[in-house]
Amino acid sequence: MGADAHDSLLRLTLQSSAALEALARVMEKAQRILRLAEMCRRMETEEEKVLPFYPSSLEEEEEEDARLGTPCSPLAQAVQDYVGLERFWQRFNKAKLEEQALERQRAALSRRNRRLRDLLRQYLAGVSVPQEVLSEPNPLLAVKHKSCIPRGSPHTGGDCAAHPKTRLQPIYGSTSTA
Repeated sequence: MGADAHDSLLRLTLQSSAALEALARVMEKAQRILRLAEMCRRMETEEEKVLPFYPSSLEEEEEEDARLGTPCSPLAQAVQDYVGLERFWQRFNKAKLEEQALERQRAALSRRNRRLRDLLRQYLAGVSVPQEVLSEPNPLLAVKHKSCIPRGSPHTGGDCAAHPKTRLQPIYGSTSTA
């Protein structure tokens, strides 16, 4: 009898230790969930804080019937056990939908950005100025806010990067001095 009592006490001790460890893991998980919930609450927008859920699409009578109705099938009874998570899943699905909408918007903006970059590249390729144009005097060419228009004697002043023997005339409205 003493050996049976000792074995029984040993089994009880081992089971209680295992139960305490399991409860400690559950407590740790619960604390982690609460910390995550607090972080999520801080990241909510004002609209989400005021109206966190979409309105139900059911009529009042249908909602009443759904609330009062007793589940018949075993599956309905199993689902009834998780009614408390309904709000969580509503919020989760709302966040998932918003994430997908943002991903689509991001993809559309990336496509538009790529298209605009291609257009800019094509425009700049069409606007590029060949070297022979830069080496000749050109009244339409301005270098460092100065026009390269030849006036008067070629040696009377200034130098133009495009044509060194031309006199530089400031462009009207330019703040630089010649």
